[in-house]
Amino acid sequence: MNNKKFSEYTESEFLELIKTLFDGGFKSEEERDVVVNAIVDAAEHPDGTDILFYPSKESEDSPEGILNVIKKWRAENGKPGFKA
Repeated sequence: MNNKKFSEYTESEFLELIKTLFDGGFKSEEERDVVVNAIVDAAEHPDGTDILFYPSKESEDSPEGILNVIKKWRAENGKPGFKA
C-alpha cells in the first residue's frame, strides 16, 4: 500500500481505514502495520501510534473519535483537510 497524504483521502475513505484497523482480522502483524502506518503517516499527528492505541481520556475510543481528534489537530495546526 502506498501511503497517501491526508488531503488525498475523502473523510469516508480515511474513516474506513481506521475502521479496518479496529475490525482486525489481519493475516499477519505486517499486514496490520501497513494499515497503522498509512493512518499515522497521513494524519501527521504528534502522538503517532498512541492516537490509535492509547486515545486521550477526552476523546471517544472509536474510529469516529480518533478521526475527530485528528481533524481537530490538523485544523488547529493549519494542515490541509480531506479532499472533496
